[in-house]
Amino acid sequence: MPSSVPHNRKTTKIRCAVIGCGRIGSSLEDDRLREKPASHAGAIAQNRDTILVGGADPDRDARTSFARRWKLPSSALHESAESMLKELHPDIVHIASDTETHIPLLETCLAAQVPVIVLEKPVGVSLEEARNALPLVEKAEREGRSRVIVNHERRFSRDYRMLRSIIESGELGTLKAVHSRLYMGQAKPPAQVLWHDGTHLVDIITFLAGPWDITTVQGDPDDTENPFIALGKTRDRKEATLVTLDCSPGRDFLGFELDVEFSSGRIRAGNGIWEVWRSEPSPWYESFRSLRPARDRHWRKMRKTGYFANMMEHAVACFRNPSVPAESSFRDGCTALEILDAILAKRTKI
Repeated sequence: MPSSVPHNRKTTKIRCAVIGCGRIGSSLEDDRLREKPASHAGAIAQNRDTILVGGADPDRDARTSFARRWKLPSSALHESAESMLKELHPDIVHIASDTETHIPLLETCLAAQVPVIVLEKPVGVSLEEARNALPLVEKAEREGRSRVIVNHERRFSRDYRMLRSIIESGELGTLKAVHSRLYMGQAKPPAQVLWHDGTHLVDIITFLAGPWDITTVQGDPDDTENPFIALGKTRDRKEATLVTLDCSPGRDFLGFELDVEFSSGRIRAGNGIWEVWRSEPSPWYESFRSLRPARDRHWRKMRKTGYFANMMEHAVACFRNPSVPAESSFRDGCTALEILDAILAKRTKI
């Protein structure tokens, strides 16, 4: 049932709770090198309009650590989401639990008419599960009972938002290609990497370039030794844009980056990366132009991308004003899984 606590959406502190008190829900905040906030609880704690009122997790140790880390009384932590929702009536609930629980917990929050639900990605364990939940989500949103925001966090990050602005402005000419790379260590099979972190990659490509389709897949997504590459192209732009996705194993480093090519320039963006090149008269060849590194005025600002903080600001805006459209909707989450499902369905040997 909906919250029975009297509430002024415009002036009162927004009451937030987290389901899933582990890594993305809380403990990533203690990574000394990550940009802060780096977790759902951290984003709530940092935002001036919100207050963290509780959490839920079936694991007792996780609940204890969460309560200690965020200075909450033990009574604020619950073993089940149902118990927490009934007791606390939060305004915003963050679902930060394991993937197989995302849809069941989303349905629980929708039934409780939580005003804003922030859902971790991937939205479900399969495309079928996500599609089955879509009508329920859209009905709740249409009737004004609940809003769902999927935490495709790069949509809220300053660097990727700047990149989209450059694409839309035509500052570097026509978008020609988006080459993407996702590396998650030596031995993880591409299928496992794609369904988890790959949701971020395919979603940010959609955010930047619009809808795109998979045309060819080279490699076996269950192979931990050989290259795995997918090719695609956009469908709604005046000129189709080439999309490549390299998710090959065998690297000992984390890699998440886009190499975006324009008719008159190039931008490389990713984790800790922002590089811009512009087409200029070549210093090496007469009557030719070459790409030259550009001094970019935006980099100083984007060293702190605000990826989690900006997502939280958006959740607050959606709560304060129910007419604000979600910038990362459940349908967007389904679209990401449609692309990943198409990639995995086209598996072939090189």
